[in-house]
Amino acid sequence: MDSSMQASPAMTIGDQMPWVGMTLSYLEKIAALIPEDKLDWRPADPSGKWSFSLGEIAMHCADSRSMFARTLSGDASEEGYWMKYPEDDSGVWTRSREAANLQEILDSLVAGREALEAWLARPYNELLNTTPGTIAGFEKHLASLREAGKDTADAERRGPTTINRVLVAAACHEAGHRGALQTLLRQMGVNAGSE
Repeated sequence: MDSSMQASPAMTIGDQMPWVGMTLSYLEKIAALIPEDKLDWRPADPSGKWSFSLGEIAMHCADSRSMFARTLSGDASEEGYWMKYPEDDSGVWTRSREAANLQEILDSLVAGREALEAWLARPYNELLNTTPGTIAGFEKHLASLREAGKDTADAERRGPTTINRVLVAAACHEAGHRGALQTLLRQMGVNAGSE
């Protein structure tokens, strides 16, 4: 490979994957447009299924940012999360805590972004590395598969997740929820941008 095509030794993961940071920032801009009196508004699903409210979409994204950063660091804590994953097949999420206002949710989005930015600031040559956190998570996943009597071959073939896989998952997850939030806001008459 020509040396002009190689990444600079000072290049960070965020430099090489700028769309991760752009995706996180863009959701924050869209979430800031949620009308304070519409935080608890949720669309009605014609099939009767449960949907996140506008505020809960932002809460869930804040939780996910923290979860992805904690996956990399090896912190299994769910402390500070807004939402609880459904405990059954109903698909209904519940709140762990309530927000006093939109700003409190926006602040938690920023805190989650800052936790991920620590990983984006790492040298680019670490992108395909695993971390002690992802290795521990992998071992826990294998143990749960074995306990359930399930085949572990596919999981073992993939191995522990890398920094790259976690950051791509974070961006893809966030982009989907940002699109939903932006669409719902537009349907409510809010100018939610054209990007």
